[in-house]
Amino acid sequence: YFTNSKKFEALIKNEEFLEYAKVFNHFYGTTRTPVIEKLAKGQNVIFDIDWQGADQIKNKKLDYKLITFFVLPPSKEILFERLSNRDMKDKLIADERMKEFSRDVLHWINYDYVVVNDNLEQCYLKISSLIDAEINNGSKDYDKEFIRKHVEKLSL
Repeated sequence: YFTNSKKFEALIKNEEFLEYAKVFNHFYGTTRTPVIEKLAKGQNVIFDIDWQGADQIKNKKLDYKLITFFVLPPSKEILFERLSNRDMKDKLIADERMKEFSRDVLHWINYDYVVVNDNLEQCYLKISSLIDAEINNGSKDYDKEFIRKHVEKLSL
């Protein structure tokens, strides 16, 4: 759903958001009511949000299981290519996003899991497998040392 800045700011003031952030002069947020309604019905909810929103949701200490994933690109070059291949408006901010990436990537440590999106289908399967393992207390195929090395490579 889209709204203007004035209405968005009113929603913030009324504490209507579970999370929100202002990123590159645009507000993004998730309203509380639909999420809580779905969770109360036993449905899972998946968020596609940045680290700011994830921190806000974690700090709410909701009575629901929260599993967090930080999705990384295979390289900075591929990230720039992906950002640049979006519509023309996004091409204008690809450089700006790349400048923020070095800072943003440092937040990986605050997540339950970090997954490298080298191949969309494999990334999806990895996340699905980790969610299933979390829910069913199964074994997790997760190599934190590999992630640490990958983050170091991206931080150069």
